Amino acid sequence: MIKKPLNPVKREEAPMLLNDIWDLFQKRVFPIQSTEILFNQYKDRNSIVDLPNANNIRKQNLKNYLESFSERPPILIVGEAPGPRGCRFSGVPFTSEAQLRARGCLPFAGRQSSARKSPYAENTATIFWKVMAPYHPKFFVWDCVPFHPHKRGEILSIRSPTMREVSFYSGILSELKTLVKPIHIFAVGRKAELGLKQIGIRPIYARHPSYGGAREFKTRLALEQQFFV
Repeated sequence: MIKKPLNPVKREEAPMLLNDIWDLFQKRVFPIQSTEILFNQYKDRNSIVDLPNANNIRKQNLKNYLESFSERPPILIVGEAPGPRGCRFSGVPFTSEAQLRARGCLPFAGRQSSARKSPYAENTATIFWKVMAPYHPKFFVWDCVPFHPHKRGEILSIRSPTMREVSFYSGILSELKTLVKPIHIFAVGRKAELGLKQIGIRPIYARHPSYGGAREFKTRLALEQQFFV
């Protein structure tokens, strides 16, 4: 009698440690419609500057970031909004798609979503991870406005988010804070600071590393280094 080979037992994959945060993004961030001046990089793509399926590439890049955590982060770092050379194409705050593709540059990897021959690089992202990479996974980074603010008709322009936009997305920021349960919270930039104050948090302030703020950003984080150990 010939015995049939046993079917191999399928091992269930361990759930992602930050799965609750991923669920929040799926429910509260990814479905939101873009407007004429605010682009949801996780829902939409622009046929001129984006690869086909670019929005899903960016969602996967963000998931790669969440999957890189081996522990719950005790620190939350909040920025202002995605820039056109950073999170707009990478899907990860303070991160460029050039960094995602550079081997060993970050503690996680990802794919290019822009239609350019070479991936976008961003000075702010370079400064941020040069300072912060040694402290991963002690911190989680997000933006108080999770979508790319741009000028009307200029899809890759830079625009500071308005206080109305900061207020509108404060609910998502509040929910994220509840899930992360951070011991310390940093605000990078004044809009991020104001956004956190709107939900009852007095953060540690660090100047945004763009527009000449790199030295002050590095100095501030160095002063607070004990929180990341």
